[in-house]
Amino acid sequence: MATEQQSSSTAQGPADIIVRHGHIATQDEHRSFASAVAIKDGRFLAVGADAEVMPHQGAATQVIDVGSRTVIPGLNDSHLHIIRGGLNYNLELR
Repeated sequence: MATEQQSSSTAQGPADIIVRHGHIATQDEHRSFASAVAIKDGRFLAVGADAEVMPHQGAATQVIDVGSRTVIPGLNDSHLHIIRGGLNYNLELR
């Protein structure tokens, strides 16, 4: 199965970023972890063991070795409470 996924994603070109040697929380239904991910254009190309992900490396791929640290997907909360936010912005701009 990994070979099928790799061949289809390799056809898309090399990854922009590879994060490896990590403890990456996949947030799947089993709450499993992977050691590496490959990302291209903001989308995951591959998630799995380092050996499965590294074939996605190209000449311009940024490889980040996280040194066995835990990596958790980002959660960006971009809402604003208008009155409180407006007061804070007003005070910061002074």
